[in-house]
Parts: sequence; C-alpha cells; structure tokens
Amino acid sequence: MSKPSPKSWPKLAAPVGETFPLARLHVQVLGWIESHARAEEPWAVAVSGGADSVGLLLLLWAHFPKKRKKLLVLHFDHATRPDSADDAQFVEKLAKDLGARFATARRTSSGPASESVLRDARWKFFREQMAVNKTRIIFTGHQRDDIAETMLMRIARGSGASGLCVPRPVQDFADGIFVLRPLLDIPRHELRGALQSAGAAWHEDSSNAEDVYLRNRVRKQVIPVMRAVLGARDLDTGAARSRAALQDDDDALCALTNDVYGDLPTGEPLSLARFEGQPPAIWRRAMWRWLNQNGLKENLNANAVQTLLDALLSRQPGRWSAGPGRWLVLNETTLALTGGEASATTSWKPITFQAGTTINLPKDMQLTSRVVAVDKKLLDNLRRGKIDPSIQACLALPKKSKPGNFQARPWQPGDRYRPLGAPGSRKLQDLFTDKKIPLKERYVLPVVCNEDDEPLWVPGLPPAHALRVTPATLSALELTYGPR
Repeated sequence: MSKPSPKSWPKLAAPVGETFPLARLHVQVLGWIESHARAEEPWAVAVSGGADSVGLLLLLWAHFPKKRKKLLVLHFDHATRPDSADDAQFVEKLAKDLGARFATARRTSSGPASESVLRDARWKFFREQMAVNKTRIIFTGHQRDDIAETMLMRIARGSGASGLCVPRPVQDFADGIFVLRPLLDIPRHELRGALQSAGAAWHEDSSNAEDVYLRNRVRKQVIPVMRAVLGARDLDTGAARSRAALQDDDDALCALTNDVYGDLPTGEPLSLARFEGQPPAIWRRAMWRWLNQNGLKENLNANAVQTLLDALLSRQPGRWSAGPGRWLVLNETTLALTGGEASATTSWKPITFQAGTTINLPKDMQLTSRVVAVDKKLLDNLRRGKIDPSIQACLALPKKSKPGNFQARPWQPGDRYRPLGAPGSRKLQDLFTDKKIPLKERYVLPVVCNEDDEPLWVPGLPPAHALRVTPATLSALELTYGPR
C-alpha cells in the first residue's frame, strides 16, 4: 500500500494525463468511443484500488472532461483479505474527490475462493449497477503485461485464436455490454512510474504476492524466466503484436463463418452440407456457435469438444452425452440434439402461478404457495434448520410490492443459481449430483423461477441466496411441495 497522496486527486490527474496523452490510449478504444459512445450515458469504471485501475480512472478524468460528472466508479470487495475494506474506503475517497459517482458491494462469504467464483461475483455486481445506471460501457484497467500472462494461461488450456486474442481492447457481450480496455498498449512499469512521479497513491493487493492463483504464479515464476531467456527480445511487445494479429484472424474467420452459417433457429439440427469444402477453422467456429446457441457450451469439456470436432471433420457418426437426458447425435448429414432416454420425463409444460394458489405437477404431486408474515417464530425455524428444504422453502418478497408471477417448470441442463449461503452460483446438475438425486427424479421436480426465468428453489435444494429471509424481511413466499 503506497503512502497517502499529498495533493488532491484532480491535481494528480493532470501530470498522469501529460505522461500518457490521449494518443497513447488504444486506438480501437478511441475509435469505438468516437463512433458508438452516447453523450448522455454514464461510463462505468471498474476500480479495485490497484495501480492499473487508479491510473485508468485518472486518465479518463484527464482526457474526457465532458464525462467527468458521468463517471461511475464501481468497486467490488472480494473479502479475501482482512484489510480489503480499506480498499473500498480508498476508492470511495478517490471517486468523491474527482466528483464521480461511487458504488460498492462486498462478497457475502469471506476468505479464499476460486478465481472463477470471484470473477462471477464481481461481474454480477458490475452488471447490476450498469443496469441501474443505464449504461452499456465499462472500462477496465488491463494493461500490456496482462496480455502475455493471459496468453500463456490460454495456451495451457489449448485455446485457439478466439481464446488467445484476449483481452480485447473492445469486447462486446450478447447482453449489449461493452468492455473497453484503453491501457493495453501501456506497460505496467510505465503506468506505475507515472503515478509515482505525480505523487499518486494506490493500494497494493497483498494476495498478489501469494501463489494461490495461477496468474500470480505465471507472473512471478514464469514471466521473469522467459524475459531472461529471451534477452533482447521484448516478450510483452511480441505478445501484444501476436494478440492483435490473432484478433484480426479471428474476426475474419468469424465473419466467414457467419456467412456460411446463416440464420439457423435454436433447436434445429446443424446441416453438414452447408460447410462442405470449408477449412477446419470454419467448422470449429460453426460447431461452437451451434453449441452455444443450444445452451451446450458448459456441458462439454475440452476433450469432448475436440472429439466432436474430429468426428465432424472425418464424418464419423456417433452419439455423445450432452448432460443428463440429452444426447448429441451425428450422422452423415446432421449434428442434432435429442432428448434421449429422459425425453418422456420432460414432457410436462411450465406452469405460471401467483402466490396463494396450488398447482398440480407430474407424478401426482402439487405445489402450494402462500404469503406469510416474517415473525420471530419463522426466523427461529429458519435459523435452526427446522424447515425441510425437500418439501418447503421461504423466499423473501420485496417491500411494498405485489409478489407478481412465478413459474414452475422442468429442469433444463445449464440451469444455475446461487444456493443459500453458497459463495457463488452453481449448476443444478452439480447440486443434484451432490444430493444424489436420481436422473429420472430431476426431470419431475419443479424448478420454481421468477418472471425472468431465474431459478429460486427446487425441492431438495436450498432456496436462492438472493431471496433469503432476514430480520428486515416483512413478508415471504412460502412454498410447499407434496402429494395431492
């Protein structure tokens, strides 16, 4: 952790901006801002408190004066360190001095967690705040050194051009969010040197010195050795050039794939005839697009994907599991998704219901719902585990609003939610396996969802953490599952 800044943050931004004029920011980011940014929308900025994100915020403040009042500083406390709350206070003071809005949240569980769990929790918070503040744009502080680290980790995973060209300067997601990374041409040591020269402070994350996470090990143990071995060759400059070239190749191949793929409705088999004579790179992207379109990406590991691609290229018919009750079937003409042996169990249709009603479900079961007041007895029963999640759940209802509609539907592979007390979201498939719930029973159990089709409870599993009942909750939706 560096010493407190002796000057106000606006005064510190000016010399940092002079060290890195606007032209030093990534040209693709600047081009995107000029062509697509809207004058009225805020810019979200992810700021951890480290040197990279602090430098990013100061440069945005220095080079885009018309946006100063529209900057939204987002800080997520991963709660992995005892002193992490100090980071939030530091970033809040920084945002306040710059006249920017500030929002923060803390992970409900503390202590160590996997990189994927921390990333999911962080981005869930970012997306929530971006929706509330009506912005599509978020800036992150990735800089040039991050490229080589990421590339090495992706190589170990067997990634192709699509995976090796990250982090991209401009990244767009299916939900309309754009991630902008303007510092990708700036080395870490230059950025920190500029902050030190200006007298700017930042908070050094002590976990960066540990070997718990793969990125830390690559940064501390692999990158220095590579630089020493390469000698005069600049690893970071070379990696940045390779990333840019791979992005160009990937963009071109994706455009060609789109032309060949055409408009294929979800659920339709993938016709092999349209890709006849195309190179493997087009087949690979078409297969990935089809798997993603049909919600199968998370159901197949890297080995399964490679096996499927090899079969496609060699036209070898086969049948592979795509999750419980679902099968990928390849023949001479198509790649299709079938229901397999569990198709008969998934025939019941979703049922929409309101609080205070009872609905009939398969296997002569029913689901009863009612609104109850949250009192001391209910809180005690919840705290002592006296409410059996196999047959009953209580979900907190918003204050001063009607419960709205709910839905009970069959489980779909790919469904996931955050169970009560869990550090992050999990797939229902994994939870079913943990609880040893048989395959046939999984398709009979109702998945209770909200109006956005987000799972809230399945009999036998804990309710959703987001709707947990607390002493501040006034009313709850009580759900009871049992025979008719």
